[in-house]
Amino acid sequence: MATDRLGSVTVDQLAKDLLRMSAATRGALRRRIEALGQPLLADAKSRASWSTRIPAAMSVRPIASVAAGRVGLQLRVSSADAPHARAYEGISDAGSRGGSFRHPVYGNRDVWVSQAERPYAWPAVVAMGDKARQQIAEAAEDAAREAGFR
Repeated sequence: MATDRLGSVTVDQLAKDLLRMSAATRGALRRRIEALGQPLLADAKSRASWSTRIPAAMSVRPIASVAAGRVGLQLRVSSADAPHARAYEGISDAGSRGGSFRHPVYGNRDVWVSQAERPYAWPAVVAMGDKARQQIAEAAEDAAREAGFR
């Protein structure tokens, strides 16, 4: 498979090939990608082990979408189960990563405090990204081969 200047696998051709694969082959690819994401999920959960809610709110989702033209893995954190997760990760509406965030003390808007960020997802992705990218590319190539592509 060709790669772009950033080293990401080009998935345009794979997306077209996915259209010609059977539903069973696409399902097997999604299951394999999800299994490949379990070490990433475990790493991110261990980095957030200081929280009682964030690790339980994490999941991985395989992406083998013909419509979107993407094959990969998505690490998700449910904001309904851990509404504070974005702030600790350092993701703000302003998009800044300043190392801390401010919040009112127990909802009292007259008293605000700064609290240090504690990133957990991005460091896990950086640590395991290259290996996961390679394994997902191999899984996609295997699925294409099983479907009769060379």
